[in-house]
Amino acid sequence: MDNKKFVFILSHTTTNPVEVLGLMKIASNIKAFSDEAEIAIFLINEGVMLAKKGVVENISMEFEGKQVNFGEMLEMLLDFDVKFYVCHGFMPGFGITNENMIEGFEVKSSSYLGELLLKGYIPLSLSL
Repeated sequence: MDNKKFVFILSHTTTNPVEVLGLMKIASNIKAFSDEAEIAIFLINEGVMLAKKGVVENISMEFEGKQVNFGEMLEMLLDFDVKFYVCHGFMPGFGITNENMIEGFEVKSSSYLGELLLKGYIPLSLSL
């Protein structure tokens, strides 16, 4: 595959952690198989909560027979150079500010998602 650019659109955090885990696992697997792959995770709606300090550390679930901590998974993705974009339009409704956001997350407008798509990023989302 020539195009190795993907944008994961994440719209949940605490109300649907299995969706979050699914997308994070897919993103980490892509990076594990191809370091050249460019991966962006665009957070909209409740998904912006993933960017708030202290939220993901408190989310874990059993997957493939072991407990997966979302904070550790997030750190791994940041280490893999996965880009996280937070839609600024949803931030106020979920109490997200620049001061309480995890380092490494970037605030963008919803139009930036369109820019990524125009740059050839393949959109991925889950509805679990």
